[in-house]
Order: sequence, then structure tokens, then C-alpha cells
Amino acid sequence: MRDIDSDILAELIKSEFRPFFLFDKEIDSTHYRYTDCDVPIVFGGNTYTPLGFDIAGINYSSRNIVDSVDIHIDNLDSVMTSLFVGGTPQGSTVTLDLVLLDASYDIVGPASATIFEGTIDDWELDEEKLFETIVSIFSQWTQKTLSKHSASCRCKVFKGTECGYSGGGTWCDRTYARCQTLGNTDNFGGFRWLPSIVDKEIWWGRLRGES
Repeated sequence: MRDIDSDILAELIKSEFRPFFLFDKEIDSTHYRYTDCDVPIVFGGNTYTPLGFDIAGINYSSRNIVDSVDIHIDNLDSVMTSLFVGGTPQGSTVTLDLVLLDASYDIVGPASATIFEGTIDDWELDEEKLFETIVSIFSQWTQKTLSKHSASCRCKVFKGTECGYSGGGTWCDRTYARCQTLGNTDNFGGFRWLPSIVDKEIWWGRLRGES
């Protein structure tokens, strides 16, 4: 059984509660907090400034997990222009919460409800609005690495930046043995134990077959 806060129940009965969003994004280590309420909201010791924005679209994956959210933000005062044109917004963290206010604009209940957490993936800006696409923090799990594991060193340039070798040696065949001879194993870019596990059975748990 789930308990519902008594203050929330009271406002539900009176039909006087009003939901508002709290929008928090961190760009270049600075938090920018806004609300779609017409007055500032103080929550968690932070002030959320009134700003016009709307949730334009919520996209779900096949498992009904929110993958991304599109947010349209008013930019008539050009506040967002300097952040997005002169800053580095892509990849910045964003949190979208929901709070309930009573008729006196006081927050009802002990906490907010987090609607979405993610990072800025794409954006467009014009004189009137900022269009942001926020993707889930789990979206990076779907990305594929461009670097494959190899038993030999992946540093392709001998004495290059990744290799870091600056001694008198004139050649390297990218094996661990040669790297050891050159005294440069700290920079070895391969996985030298891979050949030893080829065609080996690998299991989880302390005992074979234990799940």
C-alpha cells in the first residue's frame, strides 16, 4: 500500500492544487533554473525563475521508457542566446521536475516528482524560441564503440602522442614483448591476455553453472 501525503489529499479534495514544472539545466558548471509558474518558486534552497516554456513532445522506447523530450523555451529577451551561441550546451545535464502548488502558491507535499533526467542532445535557436531535445541518461548505452579490443598495441604511430616512447629504439612491432623491451609498458595500448581466453568457457558465479 502506498501512502499519499495528507496535504496533497486535502488539495485534491478542494481541487485547488496546480502543477508546475521546475526546469534545471547545468551549462559550463552553472545552473539555470526556471519554472513555468508566473511567480518564482523556491524549492530545495534554489529559486526557479518564471520563464515561458512548454513540453512539445515525449518519445518512448519499445519498453515504454522515455527516450527523449522536446522543450520549447521563450527567448524574446535573448537570455538563451549567449548560453547556446557562446557556450558549450551540448551534453549538459537537464532535470525536469513537477511540483504542486496550493491557492497561496505554497508547495504541497514534501517533495517534487522527477519527470525526466537527461542531457542536451540537439538544439535550434531563433529570435523567439529555443528548441531543445533532451535525451535520456541511458541513451549512451545504445552507442557502439569505434575502438575494438586487440591483443596488440593500438597505438599506430611509434613514438607518437599515445605511444609516448622517447628512447633510442627505432622500431616496434606493437607486441607486449617489444614494448617491455623498450620499457614502455605503461603506455601499452593492447589487451595482452586476450589470446589466452580464446575458445575458453566463461561463466558467472563462484562455481561452474552457478547463476
